[in-house]
Amino acid sequence: MSDGTLWSADLGAPLHIDTDADPDLWGYLHLQIDKRTFKEWLDPHLTGLAAIHNIELTRKLRRFHKTFYEQTLVILREKFQADEAFIYHPVPLTYMPLVMHATRIHCEAPDAASCEGISAPTVPHPDIPEWQQRTGSIAFASPHLGEDGVRVTRSYPADSTIMMTSVTYHWHTPPGIPDVCLRGHHDDPEVIAAAMEALDDFARTLRLPGTAH
Repeated sequence: MSDGTLWSADLGAPLHIDTDADPDLWGYLHLQIDKRTFKEWLDPHLTGLAAIHNIELTRKLRRFHKTFYEQTLVILREKFQADEAFIYHPVPLTYMPLVMHATRIHCEAPDAASCEGISAPTVPHPDIPEWQQRTGSIAFASPHLGEDGVRVTRSYPADSTIMMTSVTYHWHTPPGIPDVCLRGHHDDPEVIAAAMEALDDFARTLRLPGTAH
């Protein structure tokens, strides 16, 4: 990997998905991490964000973020089987962090129209009434992953008081090359709306290491 990127090896493991995103805007979240290393990462991470946002890092805020990241790591590893995860730094510490995770998907479909993964984010959630779900989809090309991409935004109620908003990017690549899916969600639609341009810019930086373009 070139100097000047946000990357380091994920505790010695090779990266599955690469990027040269601005490290002032995007941080790398190690998915395979032990408790000691997690603490060594979390303390400077929170201290740095507190300084950026000019906010006092209280015990309550520290505890909130510690719990959030601990739960997020388990979900991303075990439920989503994510390959890489990234943190968007400009979200203030008083909000839920915005974490985006990227996953390689092995799809041998000859074109995007035949790829089930490319349309999956637009399928209504079976446990939520369709009238409570809002979905929007646009074509989304990538300089590294090709023209067959899509960005899907969805809003849906997490419970009676919280409306979640998710953003999913999926690029269908030629047979033999893994598709890439980037996704994240937040409990404040305004955070997603404010970050959308930055999310799009970040999505365009993703690439598969060792793949010729």
